Amino acid sequence: MISARVRQFLDQNGVRYDVLRHDPAFTAQELAAGMHVPGREFVKVVVVKLDGRYALVALPAHRRVDLKELAAVAAAKKCSLATEEEFQKLFPDCEVGAMPPFGNLYKMDTFVDREVARDERIVVNAGTHAEAVRLRYADLERLVMPHLGSFGVPPPAERAAKAGSVTKKAKKKAKRRKKAPARKKPKSRKKKKKKKKK
Repeated sequence: MISARVRQFLDQNGVRYDVLRHDPAFTAQELAAGMHVPGREFVKVVVVKLDGRYALVALPAHRRVDLKELAAVAAAKKCSLATEEEFQKLFPDCEVGAMPPFGNLYKMDTFVDREVARDERIVVNAGTHAEAVRLRYADLERLVMPHLGSFGVPPPAERAAKAGSVTKKAKKKAKRRKKAPARKKPKSRKKKKKKKKK
């Protein structure tokens, strides 16, 4: 069963949603794969501390939070990840790590990565590791009124792979330039000046 608090919140606000049941999963990527949902559509939630106050960050399952970018979006001097022990007490109705992105239910600000806002429908945790909820992003935005920003980045391995492919492309271009025959510069034709007859 999804959290009673989440169910009541959605029902009272007239949100149409589907409950998706799945094998228990503990990472957002596992959950997305288990439900056959693209990683960008499954929204994971991370708890952070911004200048000492807790906040929720919602971003695609395949992304990580860039804390510097998030601090800039939140106009915060300090930004860090909350520990499991810290956020366990903040969500008494949820299994650890299965928090929904409804910060206003828990008296916290919610920050949403712009990539999440591009999808019409999203899938979110709803308090349990065995169920999730599919709803329209527009409904999440209407109910939560989140702060939007660009702070989701690919994991290091993906970034390294992309950097490697960019380097390979650059090397191939350089090789092609070396192999290509040098173009001869066209000879400039100088007009001969006619001597005036005296």
